[in-house]
Amino acid sequence: MRNWVNEWVQQGRLCVWRYADPRRGWRGWHLAADPVGCRSVRSLLDRMHGGDSCYRTLTLEPVTDAILSVPNYGGKALGRFEKLRIAYLPEFEELSLSPESEMLVMTVGPPRLRKLAAAFAEVEVGLGDFGIVTSDGRKAERWMFWWMLNENIRG
Repeated sequence: MRNWVNEWVQQGRLCVWRYADPRRGWRGWHLAADPVGCRSVRSLLDRMHGGDSCYRTLTLEPVTDAILSVPNYGGKALGRFEKLRIAYLPEFEELSLSPESEMLVMTVGPPRLRKLAAAFAEVEVGLGDFGIVTSDGRKAERWMFWWMLNENIRG
């Protein structure tokens, strides 16, 4: 049987960051990708959906001052991550992102996978400045999505 997840190859650019000293509305994770990067992540999520537990490790672009300027916040990024592991767990209900050593680990299950894919679809066509919640809990973390500067329609 063919393993579509293992055959996936990353394309495009993807950035993930947190701000060092965030004000209230700027806490949490921020994600940006160019259109090719968005399509690539969506392809991976589509391949994972409905299958067994699996993961793939992606390369992250450095978060530059230009990328940080897109949200018009002016803060500095907290830390530098070079890799992002996306882990799909069929029994997982939420969406999580946590640092583990030099890598970020994103865990997603079926209930949040489509919302995550839809967020990347919106960024792919030039939208941004929106968030998705990571669970149904009242105090769920919100991840913010941004267009990649000079890449998308709005950049």
